[in-house]
Amino acid sequence: MKMNVCGWSHKKGDFDGRSYDYVVIYCISRMEQKDIQRGAAGIDMRGDSSLVEKLRKIEFTGIIQCEVETEARATGKGQFVETVVNIVPSLSSKAA
Repeated sequence: MKMNVCGWSHKKGDFDGRSYDYVVIYCISRMEQKDIQRGAAGIDMRGDSSLVEKLRKIEFTGIIQCEVETEARATGKGQFVETVVNIVPSLSSKAA
C-alpha cells in the first residue's frame, strides 16, 4: 500500500524483564470521511526492527510517499498486530 511517511524511530530496550525491539513509522493517512470528520490524520505503524538500516538511508526532509508492505503477526489468544515488513520510497522520493 502507498503511505505518506513523515519519519521513524527505533525502540529497543527492556521492560519488566521483557525485551522489545521494533520500529515506529509515522504516517499521514486519510480518515474515513463523515459528516463530522474530514481530511487526514497522523498514525503510527509498528515495523520490524530489521528495517532500521533501510530507513536510515531515506532522507526524511518532509513527507515521503513510500510503498509499505505489512503482515499480520499473531500475538496469542486469537489476537494479531499488523507489522510493517518492508518499506520502499517511491521513485520520485529522495533516498540516499
